[in-house]
Amino acid sequence: MYEPERDTEGSTWAREREERCEGALAARVAFESRRREKADEVRAELWLSAAPSRLIREVADRAGLVPAQVLAQLAERVVVGEDGTVSVPPFTPSR
Repeated sequence: MYEPERDTEGSTWAREREERCEGALAARVAFESRRREKADEVRAELWLSAAPSRLIREVADRAGLVPAQVLAQLAERVVVGEDGTVSVPPFTPSR
Protein backbone atom coordinates (compact mmCIF):
# COMPACT_ATOMS: atom_id res chain seq x y z
CA MET A 1 0.00 0.00 0.00
CA TYR A 2 1.32 3.45 -0.94
CA GLU A 3 1.86 5.84 1.98
CA PRO A 4 2.55 9.42 0.77
CA GLU A 5 4.07 10.53 4.08
CA ARG A 6 6.80 7.88 3.69
CA ASP A 7 7.59 8.90 0.11
CA THR A 8 10.04 11.76 0.72
CA GLU A 9 10.92 12.27 -2.95
CA GLY A 10 7.28 12.32 -4.05
CA SER A 11 6.34 14.60 -1.15
CA THR A 12 9.14 16.99 -2.06
CA TRP A 13 7.99 17.10 -5.69
CA ALA A 14 4.38 17.67 -4.65
CA ARG A 15 5.39 20.49 -2.28
CA GLU A 16 7.56 22.13 -4.98
CA ARG A 17 4.68 21.82 -7.46
CA GLU A 18 2.31 23.51 -5.02
CA GLU A 19 4.84 26.31 -4.42
CA ARG A 20 5.25 26.84 -8.17
CA CYS A 21 1.49 26.94 -8.58
CA GLU A 22 1.11 29.47 -5.74
CA GLY A 23 3.93 31.57 -7.25
CA ALA A 24 2.26 31.50 -10.66
CA LEU A 25 -1.07 32.55 -9.15
CA ALA A 26 0.59 35.40 -7.23
CA ALA A 27 2.37 36.55 -10.40
CA ARG A 28 -0.92 36.48 -12.31
CA VAL A 29 -2.67 38.54 -9.63
CA ALA A 30 0.18 41.08 -9.68
CA PHE A 31 0.08 41.23 -13.49
CA GLU A 32 -3.69 41.82 -13.51
CA SER A 33 -3.30 44.55 -10.89
CA ARG A 34 -0.61 46.34 -12.94
CA ARG A 35 -2.75 45.99 -16.07
CA ARG A 36 -5.74 47.60 -14.35
CA GLU A 37 -3.53 50.44 -13.09
CA LYS A 38 -2.15 51.02 -16.59
CA ALA A 39 -5.68 51.24 -17.96
CA ASP A 40 -6.14 54.30 -15.73
CA GLU A 41 -2.94 55.94 -16.98
CA VAL A 42 -2.67 58.45 -19.75
CA ARG A 43 0.60 58.94 -21.55
CA ALA A 44 1.11 62.03 -23.61
CA GLU A 45 3.83 63.71 -25.59
CA LEU A 46 3.88 67.45 -25.13
CA TRP A 47 5.58 69.95 -27.39
CA LEU A 48 5.99 73.40 -25.87
CA SER A 49 7.22 76.58 -27.47
CA ALA A 50 10.51 78.03 -26.23
CA ALA A 51 9.19 80.40 -23.53
CA PRO A 52 6.92 77.95 -21.64
CA SER A 53 9.52 75.23 -22.09
CA ARG A 54 12.18 77.38 -20.43
CA LEU A 55 9.83 78.13 -17.52
CA ILE A 56 9.06 74.46 -16.96
CA ARG A 57 12.75 73.53 -17.08
CA GLU A 58 13.63 76.36 -14.67
CA VAL A 59 10.92 75.33 -12.19
CA ALA A 60 12.03 71.70 -12.46
CA ASP A 61 15.68 72.62 -11.83
CA ARG A 62 14.77 74.68 -8.75
CA ALA A 63 12.64 71.86 -7.33
CA GLY A 64 15.21 69.17 -8.15
CA LEU A 65 12.80 67.46 -10.54
CA VAL A 66 12.72 66.63 -14.21
CA PRO A 67 10.31 68.62 -16.41
CA ALA A 68 7.98 65.62 -16.85
CA GLN A 69 7.49 65.46 -13.06
CA VAL A 70 6.53 69.15 -12.94
CA LEU A 71 4.06 68.64 -15.78
CA ALA A 72 2.59 65.61 -14.00
CA GLN A 73 2.10 67.67 -10.85
CA LEU A 74 0.45 70.40 -12.91
CA ALA A 75 -1.88 67.87 -14.48
CA GLU A 76 -2.84 66.43 -11.09
CA ARG A 77 -4.00 69.87 -9.95
CA VAL A 78 -6.04 70.87 -13.00
CA VAL A 79 -9.44 72.37 -12.21
CA VAL A 80 -12.12 72.56 -14.88
CA GLY A 81 -14.70 75.29 -14.30
CA GLU A 82 -18.41 75.02 -15.06
CA ASP A 83 -17.86 77.10 -18.17
CA GLY A 84 -15.14 74.74 -19.39
CA THR A 85 -12.20 76.91 -18.40
CA VAL A 86 -9.09 75.06 -17.27
CA SER A 87 -6.85 76.40 -14.51
CA VAL A 88 -4.29 75.27 -11.97
CA PRO A 89 -4.26 76.84 -8.51
CA PRO A 90 -0.86 78.11 -7.36
CA PHE A 91 1.38 75.41 -5.90
CA THR A 92 5.02 74.65 -5.28
CA PRO A 93 6.34 71.57 -7.10
CA SER A 94 7.85 69.04 -4.74
CA ARG A 95 9.50 65.64 -4.80
